[in-house]
Amino acid sequence: MISGLSNTRWVSLFLLMVAAFFSAVKLQADLSEKRFRMAYSNPASIEQDVLYIPVDPIFMKLAMPADPEFLADLIWMRTAYYFGEHAMSNRQYPYLLHLLDTITELSPKWELPYLFGAVILPSEGNAVEEGLFFIDKGIQHHPENWQLWFFKGYTLWQYRNDPIEAAKMFHRASLLPGAPAYLATLPATLASKSGQRDIALHFLMEALNQLKDPLQQEMLRKKIRELMQHE
Repeated sequence: MISGLSNTRWVSLFLLMVAAFFSAVKLQADLSEKRFRMAYSNPASIEQDVLYIPVDPIFMKLAMPADPEFLADLIWMRTAYYFGEHAMSNRQYPYLLHLLDTITELSPKWELPYLFGAVILPSEGNAVEEGLFFIDKGIQHHPENWQLWFFKGYTLWQYRNDPIEAAKMFHRASLLPGAPAYLATLPATLASKSGQRDIALHFLMEALNQLKDPLQQEMLRKKIRELMQHE
């Protein structure tokens, strides 16, 4: 009899925990929807767009702990559809960062969403600060990806009008595996055009010491000679 009562209590406790979990998920989803409703500028299509907004990735991992990468794939497909639909209509993407951030929380080692956000958020989405935040998140997980460093430099150059910081990012990119040959001299070009000849020479000398490709080395030596002639 006592054992039966004990089992009943455990079952009741389990059902209570399940109910509490799904209530928390529902509450979080409602809060997310309200937050995005306040930020959205086109109420006519809001009901359709909220269908794309997943709950917090923490709750998603709890709901499907075995395969978060599969969830990331599903949200990626939704993101592609969401972006394409708005690119062909109002060109407003208030949920894009949230979608990409959710994908990369579920699958942080997947590079493609970081690269997509690095290009689209600053350029198409007019979200420079959000773009830089997302690029930095990508660099945190993929520090050897030259493209992320390159896109950070490009964003700083084109949208922040900061050629020196951009040159530093391009320089980091140029030293990483897979970087194209032309990137070796780009940091020095930006720095010298900004009147920072010493910084330009520093970039060139450091690159010359680290890069082993003969074509890149010849380009670097030529650029060094050009700067020295204008001393």
